[in-house]
Amino acid sequence: MNEYITQVLDAATNPEWAGDERQRLRERLARAGLLLAPRDPRPEPDPVAVAEAGREAAARGPLLSDLVVEEREPR
Repeated sequence: MNEYITQVLDAATNPEWAGDERQRLRERLARAGLLLAPRDPRPEPDPVAVAEAGREAAARGPLLSDLVVEEREPR
């Protein structure tokens, strides 16, 4: 009985008994106090606002074709 209890406690506390490499790493980080609690997922941004912001930023910046030409010209 003692051997069984020892194995159960080892399985619960030993990060080497975790299923895969990722789980073992998470166990080690958690034991070291370095694992952050999972955050709530962020809400999806409004697609219309994203599209509008993209258009405004694109209108202010240089054209990609101009950047390519400038990079190819000898200095």
